[in-house]
Amino acid sequence: MDGILSVYKEGGCTSFDVIRRLRGILSERRIGHAGTLDPMAEGVLLVCVGRATKLLSEIGGTEKVYETELLLGITTDTEDITGKLLSESEVKTTEEELKELLSTMLGEQEQIPPMYSAKRVGGRRLYELAREGKVLERKPCAVVIHEIEILKLELPKVRLRVRCGKGTYIRTLCADIGRKLGCGAVMTALKRTRVGDFSLDESHTLSEIESRKSEGRLSEILLPPVYSSVETVLSFGKFDGGHLGHQLIFDKILEISREKKLRSVLLTFSRSPEGKLLGEKRDRISTEEEHLSRLRSRGFDRVFELPLTEAFLDMSPEAFIEGILHRQMHVKELVVGEDASFGKGARGDVALLRRYAEAFGYTVHALKKRETADEGGELQVISSSLIRKELSLGRVSRVRELLGRYFSLSGTVVHGKRIGGTLLHFPTANLKPSPGKLIPAFGVYIVRVLSDQSFYAGICNVGNNPTVSAENPVSIESFLLHFQGDLYGKKIRIDFIERLRPELRFSSLSELSEQLERDKEEAECFREKHPEIFSV
Repeated sequence: MDGILSVYKEGGCTSFDVIRRLRGILSERRIGHAGTLDPMAEGVLLVCVGRATKLLSEIGGTEKVYETELLLGITTDTEDITGKLLSESEVKTTEEELKELLSTMLGEQEQIPPMYSAKRVGGRRLYELAREGKVLERKPCAVVIHEIEILKLELPKVRLRVRCGKGTYIRTLCADIGRKLGCGAVMTALKRTRVGDFSLDESHTLSEIESRKSEGRLSEILLPPVYSSVETVLSFGKFDGGHLGHQLIFDKILEISREKKLRSVLLTFSRSPEGKLLGEKRDRISTEEEHLSRLRSRGFDRVFELPLTEAFLDMSPEAFIEGILHRQMHVKELVVGEDASFGKGARGDVALLRRYAEAFGYTVHALKKRETADEGGELQVISSSLIRKELSLGRVSRVRELLGRYFSLSGTVVHGKRIGGTLLHFPTANLKPSPGKLIPAFGVYIVRVLSDQSFYAGICNVGNNPTVSAENPVSIESFLLHFQGDLYGKKIRIDFIERLRPELRFSSLSELSEQLERDKEEAECFREKHPEIFSV
């Protein structure tokens, strides 16, 4: 379970009480909140679940809006009405004096954190020390007050709306107002109405969340685990394989990011949308691990996975634009392919993106598909479908042209049937195909194998060894040229360079052994002609 929940925290409980309840409701341990609310406070408490907990500091650093009530003329040890009374004073201030004072409290200010707060000092919460009767000297912290508006004035009570930055204690703000007026003040009520772009009207009480969970409707209110507090240049899609066509998009994002000083972001999907929508299991050019690792190595500031929940797949294109692109990702520059599609039923397209561009303040860059000439000189659009087709035909050298790199398989070397070493004198490193990962057409290939940061030339058989038995499982077996050592249990990567021949069924093991010798000689000749391929 991964996502962002906007919780309506009710008064009388701590922020940690909310987290504890949610852990039970959601059966998820990885939960955290993006900004503490006092027990007496209510309102928006943003909660991150699962992988979204990585966004806590990003969301917690955003602007917040509060409605608070303060009572002039008294002070307490907690700076709110729940504390021990320390002093009482006559209130002589006027509305004009109050307004003038509030105007001086805008911008960057210094606040001394209250003793009754969750701030840690020396590994302990300040409120724990305060309950023991200890008062520590606290260093002032810089906070930013953007706006203070008087909502209602009935002296000695004042209702305010405060828009402020990270780390602002509203209790302390109320106490500072009273101190500067010379009469003291305490906070008597507090409601947080907004955190970043998440407002009160879309928050849900714990009871509502529990009901939705029991009804199987939690995904309707669990927002995707993506967020940027700053403006972005962004693209979204599967990007399976990260081929040369995708790289046009990647390069454009990074170019705009440099020119306009925007955060570069890529939104990818946790699995193929078509496969989920159509109920099909489609193997991918890259495993999930390879896919994300390759995208993150491209130099983007952020790479996010969008989990394909039922609610996400049911999201309208308009809701995707407004909710995810605009509100959660703050997109200013959007880079897509000219055939981009998104939203329920893939109804969203480039025309729809452009239609909403002015309203949500972004610019669309729709890139023409990159093309390549086939063997007959005909132009073809570079696509994941084309790469799948070429792999199914074993044309790995062509696949390299389309990907801009060698197609590879990775994994840990496992024990096979030992026929290669004991009977054929061709010891092989055996890999099990990764679930959901495409493999080339059955056959024998010239490969290079990466092990312990060194490349070795070799030959690799992809298939089910029909000479040995008619019903073998699919296996990936590589023989490394000029290699001495034990690879069992080690991780290796196999890069496919050229196909030598299809997998054949031989009449005997000796005939197979003779063919393997010829394959080995051909691979050796290739290595001597192209030594640069096998150098690190």
